[in-house]
Amino acid sequence: MNLTLDEKKIRKGRAVGLPYVGSKKKVSKKIVEIIKHNFGTDKTVYDVFGGGGAITAELMINDIDVVYNDLDKTITDMFNRVLSQDRKWIKTLIISRDEFFEIREKENKTVDDELKLLVNSFGNNRKDYLYSKKISDIKYDLAVEIIKKDNVFSGYKQTETYKSFLKNNHERLEQLQQLEQLQQLERLQQLERLQQLPKTINKDYEYFSNVKNSILYLDPPYENSDTSKYNSQVDYQELYDWAYEMSKNNIVLLSSYEVSDDRFECVYEFKTARSTMSGGMSGKRTEKLFMVKP
Repeated sequence: MNLTLDEKKIRKGRAVGLPYVGSKKKVSKKIVEIIKHNFGTDKTVYDVFGGGGAITAELMINDIDVVYNDLDKTITDMFNRVLSQDRKWIKTLIISRDEFFEIREKENKTVDDELKLLVNSFGNNRKDYLYSKKISDIKYDLAVEIIKKDNVFSGYKQTETYKSFLKNNHERLEQLQQLEQLQQLERLQQLERLQQLPKTINKDYEYFSNVKNSILYLDPPYENSDTSKYNSQVDYQELYDWAYEMSKNNIVLLSSYEVSDDRFECVYEFKTARSTMSGGMSGKRTEKLFMVKP
């Protein structure tokens, strides 16, 4: 069985979602168009391992009923917090290196604290500040000045503030070309524009065992990969057994690079979405969609 995709029907514009480890933003628009093209738009989609919400957001944009689930309540709270706020609030999320480490050490963090750590951290790991100590103050101050004077996140390289700064700092040109903090805020603004909140749940996948006549989209941490970044460990054989049973009364789509259970087959391969993980297979594995064999 192979699923089909009409590339011409893929939504124009940027993919949206939190900047989050394991995010499906590279392929979210294609995955949702595959769902629409092959299964229609009248079924509820359960985004069972929702993570940063890229699939949920794309389903919402396409007016498809979606249930957004992730065991990590912090990440779903962050997603919904962005949706319920405005651009003025997004500006408050950019923080300095000193502020970052002060927040990181707090015992009880608010949702806003977690968002500040997310958008100002290297690799969105919420642990390490985005810039090295040597240039962090310079890039932070420049980003804040651009927001204050020019009120932009995207297109900041066209502002006089940015151009003037580079003109006077030739020796650091290479280090200062990208203002990643502004790029992160732009991504959040794309998400904020959705406004409405999805139905949100924070349960283990087995909570959905009674679901019928729906689409279950499963995007667990990749099999045979480092899962230490995630809150819970996955017993893949148990997950595959559950997915197999659920496919008797539902459409079950599983995202991964590989599935060791031979009851499943690859039904679509995203040939340009390659692994960026470290290791010998980096750049060789491609994102795929799997379903139970007919």
